[in-house]
Amino acid sequence: MAEIEINSQNGKDFSGDVLVVPVFSGRERHRLPLAISKVARQVMDEGDFKAELNEMVPLHHPNGVKDSRWMLLVGLGEEEQVSLNKIRKAVGTAARFCLKKKWLEAGVVAPSTSVLNHDLVQESVLEGMLLADYDFSAYKGEKKDPRHFKRLEIFTNGEDTRKARRRQPMVEAAVKACHRVRDMANTPPGDLYPESFVEAAQKLAKQHKLGLEVLDVPALEKGGFRCVLGVGQGSARPPRVVKLEYKPKEKPRKHVVLVGKGVCFDSGGLSLKDASGMENMKDDMTGAAIVLATLAACAETECPVQVTGLLGLVENMPSGSSYKPGDVLRSRGGKTIEVLNTDAEGRLVLADLLHWAGEINPDHIVDLATLTGAALIALGDSVNAVMGTDDKLVARLLDAGNATGEHLWQLPLVEEYREALKSPVADVKNISGTRWGGSISAGLFLSEFVQHPSWAHVDLSGCFSTKERDYRPQGATGEGPRFLLEWLHG
Repeated sequence: MAEIEINSQNGKDFSGDVLVVPVFSGRERHRLPLAISKVARQVMDEGDFKAELNEMVPLHHPNGVKDSRWMLLVGLGEEEQVSLNKIRKAVGTAARFCLKKKWLEAGVVAPSTSVLNHDLVQESVLEGMLLADYDFSAYKGEKKDPRHFKRLEIFTNGEDTRKARRRQPMVEAAVKACHRVRDMANTPPGDLYPESFVEAAQKLAKQHKLGLEVLDVPALEKGGFRCVLGVGQGSARPPRVVKLEYKPKEKPRKHVVLVGKGVCFDSGGLSLKDASGMENMKDDMTGAAIVLATLAACAETECPVQVTGLLGLVENMPSGSSYKPGDVLRSRGGKTIEVLNTDAEGRLVLADLLHWAGEINPDHIVDLATLTGAALIALGDSVNAVMGTDDKLVARLLDAGNATGEHLWQLPLVEEYREALKSPVADVKNISGTRWGGSISAGLFLSEFVQHPSWAHVDLSGCFSTKERDYRPQGATGEGPRFLLEWLHG
């Protein structure tokens, strides 16, 4: 990660490749340093820059900026409508532009506004720069050094920096967890499969002194994880379940179990997806990656909450040994499931893990899964769906998502829809048989296996982006750890 400094200077004496200046629309720039304000005003008077959100204009050797080779103006839109997430996005957009230009020593003038708390503004500027500082280049044919910032300076123009500096380690740990999720979800499935995922978990557990238990096939058979085994039986790569444990040094405020879906590749099984439907199915393990990265970040930030992570790692592949439509699986809790579609496999893996989570008897259970395309259709790829049995828990997750810009939207668990999950040959079937309300029916299916009063399910529709936007690169977005850490530390 870059060398970072947050100071109360105004930035006009910054020596580096580029000085990034977020600017509100409107001609007057009273809260910018005078020399910088003159430059911004001149560009706006000439009609070349309106400071609309994420709009940019680079200026070479600008007058009034002592040593910086470039100044990059980036728009924030109207000040009255500014938010912390708009600041993150604008700064992140500028950061991605700088990285493409190979401007690796950057300064940023934190915008001063009466609309938002200045401590949070400084933190959001740092988050925007660091979240954008990502380059997945491990598989490029030409060996090139990844483009990363070498030095970042955040200038606050006289505002107090003490709180932002205290929060800096938390920001860095959360962003590191985000990048870890991006790396794992972007890794080709030929290199990331249940066994290699376990190796990554073992490495992180050792590094951060996390408790670790790995269940191989004999242990899964002994433990009754028949749904996990059923989904994984068609692959040459055997399934694994991982239990991770973080415990704070002092008595924990509470105990949370995080459950992650880790389908390392999802072909759909015998209910085979078409070719385009498989293109991004390397990311179907994102829930498990989020749980792993979050536990590592909990250790780094000395989170006051005890956190247990359960990861269900499988490949869903078609072969002569695959589970079949029409099969009936007996879950770990004893409830039977009629399989009508082998491409509704994630909920089967979670059925076993959620039952285990209830046996641990924590205060809260939260599962995270790339579970349904219906959530993506309903909410797009910038909002994750959340539902659950504990409205207070869901509300706290919504608040954490709003605070971090990783937005969640609550969907209801409509009891009338449960009727569609009834099976004539088993206790429940794994699909409803209707196109409508797919995310809700999936949530209702999961609730059948939750023996705990405080449970929330996050359907990860915002985990993958088809194009680069603001601080998010194309590919895995890495959303998840930041809002979880906000909630756990809150």
